[in-house]
Amino acid sequence: MKKNQNIKILSILLFMGILITSCVQDDDFDVPPINMEEPDVEVNTTIGTVKEMYKGFEPVIIETGDGSSREMYLEGYVSSDDESGNIYKQLFIQDAPENPTAGVVISTHSTDLYTKFGAGQKIYFRVDGLYIGEFAGLPTIGIREGSEVGRMEIPDFENRILRSTEKVEIVPTVITMNQLGDPSKLATLIKLEGVQFTDDLIGAYYGNIDDTFSVNRFVEDCDGNRVILRNSGFSDFKNFPLPTGNGSLTALLSIFGNDSQLLIRDTDDVQMDGDRCGQGGGTNPGDGMPIPFTENFENHAAGVGENVNLPGWTNVNVNGGTRKWEVREFSSNKYAQTSAYNVNQDPYEVWLITPGVILPSGSAPKLSFETNDGHYNGDALTVKISTDFTGDVNAATWTNLNATISSGHSSGYGDSFTPSGEIDLSAYAGQTVYVAYQYLGSPNGTTTTYQIDNVKIAE
Repeated sequence: MKKNQNIKILSILLFMGILITSCVQDDDFDVPPINMEEPDVEVNTTIGTVKEMYKGFEPVIIETGDGSSREMYLEGYVSSDDESGNIYKQLFIQDAPENPTAGVVISTHSTDLYTKFGAGQKIYFRVDGLYIGEFAGLPTIGIREGSEVGRMEIPDFENRILRSTEKVEIVPTVITMNQLGDPSKLATLIKLEGVQFTDDLIGAYYGNIDDTFSVNRFVEDCDGNRVILRNSGFSDFKNFPLPTGNGSLTALLSIFGNDSQLLIRDTDDVQMDGDRCGQGGGTNPGDGMPIPFTENFENHAAGVGENVNLPGWTNVNVNGGTRKWEVREFSSNKYAQTSAYNVNQDPYEVWLITPGVILPSGSAPKLSFETNDGHYNGDALTVKISTDFTGDVNAATWTNLNATISSGHSSGYGDSFTPSGEIDLSAYAGQTVYVAYQYLGSPNGTTTTYQIDNVKIAE
């Protein structure tokens, strides 16, 4: 009798198990809901109000100002997503999912924020006792670290943030390059249209393939206005090639010092499959610049160690590699430098070409520049001139120029730069000319390092 009773119980349990299993749908349970109900909090401040507490200089503690110790909550919509690894220990929030009036960054040691606070998630955040200020110019909430705002510890962050049941689509605000300096757009999701990566980045990648350093990639519009797209060396798309067309760019608007910077969440934010604007886009080498023309690389926007990227200049690796002429600095002097040493490319051929320079009819213009060499083991640098360059070095007609080029420093670098001498360009008067510095070497042959500085074309 007891055995039959056990069998009945097992049968009932088995039937219930089958019934429960059949009722479960194939929903995604990887990210369980944090709040089953809408949090019961009093929202008594806004992102804009908190940002107004900061008047510049030192971070300011966030408090009611009336002497009370009541909790202060703001609400916001998450615009960032750190799943790709391009955004790290930052949560960008804005005060509305569309047409926001204010945005701010919450600085935290928490990672993998996308699992709980993905783009479009509405959140409530307790801010009293924290600090509002800046990190390198970006409006930020966190703890105080000297004259800037630093990251909150994970337990404090998790105790302060609550997830709403509401999740919506974040609609980026369409702006132009000229509006990037609008402080109300900082830390919000924006969209640029009619933009492209600069000519010198054709064939390049989002990041450096061989290391994990963050890089700047320049984006321009058809008027030649530029902005930095900052990409992390730890992003999962760093080895993806940059698109070569023109189109739209959706990004979080950030800043570092005085430079606007854009951060993409993943490559879906980059939609550039249209025709590029004009010949060479906003840096058309055929536009021409008047003399005197000078370049000493001191005001170059790119960081030291990054590719030369100047308006109108062409910096190209003809075989599609990522290494090109780079900005380098020694003893507070910037210059352009390249070498075939330890490059994964044979041959290694890179060109650095000036913008078009208009030489007046009847003039007697002269070209001059300075060079230095290091670890010399053979000649690899030649200087050329063209009047029909339109962006493709192989399609143009080039003539070698007779210039003095530094050489022979086999055990190091020269103590000073070598003047090229004044090179007569009067034969090209009345035309637009392009001066090219061609480096042709090999990792298994000539690897001499060359440096170029103080390029000048003048009468």
